Amino acid sequence: MLGRIDNASADEFRSLVEEGLSTDDDFLIVDMEKVAFMSSAGLRACLILARKVGRGKFALCSLTQLNREVVAISGFDQLIPVHESQAAAIDAVGGS
Repeated sequence: MLGRIDNASADEFRSLVEEGLSTDDDFLIVDMEKVAFMSSAGLRACLILARKVGRGKFALCSLTQLNREVVAISGFDQLIPVHESQAAAIDAVGGS
């Protein structure tokens, strides 16, 4: 992902990710390294995706400091696994 995930782009973000999903996918990891900002609308989109994929099969990784703070302050880190890197996310989610 690249740029901002906010009110203006959250639905498009969710739709694009959903279009890329296959019923054969075992898990979904969203790399947030290049996302400069994520609003509550972006968090909501991630939660919808997590529910669609299934419990324990969705994770975010490589969040910027600002986005890590947004996720932590909102409590979403209790709902969606967050990992420092793609490798850590794959180890955690792919191994479940």
